[in-house]
Amino acid sequence: MLLIYPPAARSSEPPLGIARLAGFLRGQGVELRCLDLCLEGIEYLLGLDSPASDTWTRGALRRRASAAATLRDPGSYGNPDRYCRAVGDLNRSLLASSAGARAEASLADYREEGRSPLVKADLLAAAGDYACNLFYPLFERRISPELGSADVTVGISICYLSQALCGFAIAGFIKSRRPAARVILGGGLVTSWMEGGAIAAGETFGGLFEALLSGPGEVRLADILGLERADARFHPDFDDFLGLDYFAPKRILPFNFSWGCPWKRCSFCPENAEDLPYRGLPAPEAIESLRVLGMKYQPGLFHFTDNEVSPLYLRALAANPPGAPWYGFARFSRCLLDPGFCRALAASGCVMLQLGLESADQGVLDALGKGTRLDEIATILGNLAEASISAYVYALFGTPAEDLDAALRTRDFIAGHSAEIGFLNVAVFNLPASGNEARELETKAFYEGDLSLYLDFKHPKGWDRAAVRDFLARDFESVPEIRAIARRTPPVFTSSHAPFFVSP
Repeated sequence: MLLIYPPAARSSEPPLGIARLAGFLRGQGVELRCLDLCLEGIEYLLGLDSPASDTWTRGALRRRASAAATLRDPGSYGNPDRYCRAVGDLNRSLLASSAGARAEASLADYREEGRSPLVKADLLAAAGDYACNLFYPLFERRISPELGSADVTVGISICYLSQALCGFAIAGFIKSRRPAARVILGGGLVTSWMEGGAIAAGETFGGLFEALLSGPGEVRLADILGLERADARFHPDFDDFLGLDYFAPKRILPFNFSWGCPWKRCSFCPENAEDLPYRGLPAPEAIESLRVLGMKYQPGLFHFTDNEVSPLYLRALAANPPGAPWYGFARFSRCLLDPGFCRALAASGCVMLQLGLESADQGVLDALGKGTRLDEIATILGNLAEASISAYVYALFGTPAEDLDAALRTRDFIAGHSAEIGFLNVAVFNLPASGNEARELETKAFYEGDLSLYLDFKHPKGWDRAAVRDFLARDFESVPEIRAIARRTPPVFTSSHAPFFVSP
């Protein structure tokens, strides 16, 4: 079997989804190979002899090797200006590699002229027109030798919209070489399409795929392959990625304790709309898996990819340090109100927590179903700062319950706590197409396409996207304290690289 992670997305760590499948399948005696064509695709484009029509591009191409080395050098993270120049040079070099093509790639994106990953017909066109994909020479060189027998089974994992066109091009390429191949499609984006109702459970895209998998794929894949022990315990297997040089100064190992969201009450969240059940590993089993993975792969950083590392697992980590620094998403949970517990987390290796503030207006938080209190959030930020755990804070503007006054309160809260906020992600609200709020608001198409996950809407308080963006540019980003946080938030790689700025 062959498992493929397609271009293009951030490539700072190996893909957890196919590493989990590899661990499960190899434990059942299945022979397989994993290809991370996301990282290999970026390196392929950076290695091309690309044209340059301006001074910046010529300089970026000349510096691309040193720019890549900069992102892999721990010392670079003590020099933010050098780091930002390297990211800019790499992106500029990637754009130069697509000169004259109908597509362009960057460190975190892939686009094709005239095609959208949100349109079924465009995805099928990408599959049929695979030879025009920007990465086609790489597909030919890396996939063809791995196809083996005529009826080979191939799994393709698409987690982000930026991977969809390339993922379908890969499927088309494989079918052209092995018409009898069983191609199976899964990943986070496919799960969202299926659970949100954009794709029916039996969809095969005209026979291009044998099946589409929603959520963790082990059980369904076991059925497809005729395996018996679908509930066997296993550890993710990263062996096929050990020879790859990811864009990070240390080896990052992703791991998840759970699937879904234990809270699942936030009205704005796709997890609520998709309504997938929450599943978590028993804490002792998870801690043992981390011990095994740590011993085998010697990571420099664990990345916990859960929607939320729940208090159950936070307590387990505090009591059983995983042996390397770590970070992940958490709620502003009451366990973080205890300064001693925050210090225990820091002692266990926690260098950063990603935290969804969303709004600093209590009425908005209540309307969103966040279940958090502003006074507790303020205390938690102080506790984390005192424990030297960096807070990567997420703010969301333009929700149906918000207005300008509420947005100003969020601005003032963030500015007032700027000394306790390490990094900041600011987003404008998108309305989940399958959520409850979509049935209560006047909506219209946000993105053209039959696979769109979001809708535009008429804001009940007149606080539309244009007004929100104007506020962000004029009244939010201009605040000196907020501007300082934004300047230290890593471009493109964002939270993937942020831990190295606080723990190089």
